Amino acid sequence: MDNKEAHTDTGRKRKKGLNNIPRKGVEHGFAVISLMITVPIFFTAVLLMIVLPRPKVSEIEKRKLAEMPEFTFDSYFSGEYTADVAEHYDDTVPYRDDLKNVGYSFKTSFGIHTEDEVKVVGKPSVVPKPVDDNKNEQSENTVPDADENSITESQQENESSAKESQAEQSKSESSQESSEEEEVTVENGIIVVKSNGHYRALELFGGGSGSTYAEALNNFHKDLGDSVKIYSMVAPLASEYYTPSNYSDFNASQKDSIKSIESKLDKDIVSIDITDVLGEHKSEEIYFRTDHHWTPLGAYYAAESFAKAAGISFKELSTYKKNDMEGFVGTMYGFTGDANLNNDPEVFSYYTPDNIDKCMTYYYSTDFTYTGKGNFFNGVGDIRSAYLTFMGGDEQVVKVKTNIKNGKKLLIVKDSYGNAIPGYLFGSYEEIYVVDMRYFKLNLVDFVKQNNVTDMLFAMVSYSAVGDNADNLENLRTQVKGKKIVDEGLKDED
Repeated sequence: MDNKEAHTDTGRKRKKGLNNIPRKGVEHGFAVISLMITVPIFFTAVLLMIVLPRPKVSEIEKRKLAEMPEFTFDSYFSGEYTADVAEHYDDTVPYRDDLKNVGYSFKTSFGIHTEDEVKVVGKPSVVPKPVDDNKNEQSENTVPDADENSITESQQENESSAKESQAEQSKSESSQESSEEEEVTVENGIIVVKSNGHYRALELFGGGSGSTYAEALNNFHKDLGDSVKIYSMVAPLASEYYTPSNYSDFNASQKDSIKSIESKLDKDIVSIDITDVLGEHKSEEIYFRTDHHWTPLGAYYAAESFAKAAGISFKELSTYKKNDMEGFVGTMYGFTGDANLNNDPEVFSYYTPDNIDKCMTYYYSTDFTYTGKGNFFNGVGDIRSAYLTFMGGDEQVVKVKTNIKNGKKLLIVKDSYGNAIPGYLFGSYEEIYVVDMRYFKLNLVDFVKQNNVTDMLFAMVSYSAVGDNADNLENLRTQVKGKKIVDEGLKDED
């Protein structure tokens, strides 16, 4: 018994020694181990964030990243400086695009979708059918006299039915939508379509009347008078032509919106509707599949339409040198994260005019501070940023002096769609100015007058003309009035 008890006691003591390590000791041990692992990782990450080069441009998003702000006491005490510093470090994380690509691939693999970064039309929803404004005005404002009215109710219904049928036919012909149902993947306001063995991303259009845009152009005309000819050329999105029939209810007619704008413009403003012209060439590569822009070929047909409307000389495409860059994947991959787009690159082709060596491009900041001269067509190191070929991007003002001596000066007011247009007009104008409606910081009326501009072309995509971007046009007309504009680039002219 004594031996047995002794054996049992020993077992109890041994069991107590194995299982009764103090909990605080275990937790302390794990805490030490965690610190030994996480602290070096944290400091290594911080060190890498400091020493690794920070990108200046996002190739995926096709934009310049936030720059380190200049220090001033006013900006520091107002909090603006520290906020801008924080934005700079947040926006320029080393290997930003590579990390985004990894994230997109991970999300795509697990069926996770990002929020719509385009923020143009939001999530797909059925768009309302177009309403005949004239018909509404008649029904609301005109009460037919029973004695004088010779049209029967049945005739009115037949006439109304015929008008609706005509409107539907017009919409069908103008939008040039695909009559076949295609394989479609939806990413918020964008659809990815597989057709003819290739993937194409399309931004759906939600519609809009363009009243703000039209009003701004009318105000410019009032300020500038007849001495400056104003042209409006709104470019449709690719969805006007390539949306499958099974998704047509989610895509409004851009031709209808452009016609709505035209109806609101002063009669002396020339509206150039290019929807039918581009529709005639829809079988050609006039829009990128992987990018939200039209191709330089699409821009050529648009520029040709402008030249005809303006009555200026214009050169055939055969006189241009075609330059091909293979392996292009544009913004739509960044917007959607769809790996199919990334794995289906396309050729980026742009065209340089035959007088390019006789033209000089002058670059300015958005407040028209001169920064230097060079070529309109920039060399691009990374194929993903190929659309920066034209002027290097948006956040600058550009002046092109050509070898044409006709006294004509053109100002192009644009969003990024307009970047591909100026190169086709080097044989048409003596000088061409290009400003972006989103970034220009001077008064545009003063700019036009002080630089003796003769023609003014508003060239932008439909969602800029009917969306929030149009608000910028009135700002350009009213901001910073009365400032003398000095062109320091004149000192650098040959």
